[in-house]
Amino acid sequence: MSAISLPAGTLDWIRPKAWKMDWELRRGSEAIARMASPSMFGTTVRASMGSENLVLRKGGLRRPGAAMRRAGESEDIALLEFDALDRGTVAMGGTVYRWERREPKGTWAMTREDGATLFTVYRDVRSKYPTGKVEVLTEDESSGPLLLLTWFMISTSDC
Repeated sequence: MSAISLPAGTLDWIRPKAWKMDWELRRGSEAIARMASPSMFGTTVRASMGSENLVLRKGGLRRPGAAMRRAGESEDIALLEFDALDRGTVAMGGTVYRWERREPKGTWAMTREDGATLFTVYRDVRSKYPTGKVEVLTEDESSGPLLLLTWFMISTSDC
C-alpha cells in the first residue's frame, strides 16, 4: 500500500447527507477521504483516500474485529482484533498499533508500538448531526488507512 500519512492538525468527519450513511473526512472545506456504505445496516463500506480505494468489513461473532483490503483484491492489508471490548490491536505493514477507548466518553486513540499516539478521535453523538473530531498528533505512513479503520468501527457500532 502506498503511504498515506496525515499531517498533524485537526480534521472533521461529517455526513454530507443526513439520510445516507456516507462520511467525509475534511480538512477545513476540503474532503480528503470518503466512506460509503452500500446499505443502511451493512457490515462493509467502501472508502477512498488519495489514490487508494479500500474495502472495510466487520468480523462476525466468531471473529470480532475488522479488516481492510484494497478494492478488487482478496488479501487483507490491516486486521483489527479485539483484546477487550474497549481496546484492540491492528497489524498493518509489519507494525502493530493499539486501538483503545479513552476519556472523555466517545474518544478513541491509535498508538504505535513505541507509545506514540498517532491520533485521537472524538465522536459527537449529541449534536443534531453526528460528527467526529480528529486530532492528528504524530505522522505515520499508515495513519490515513488506520483513521479510516477507526472511524469505520466507531461509526458502525455503539462504541
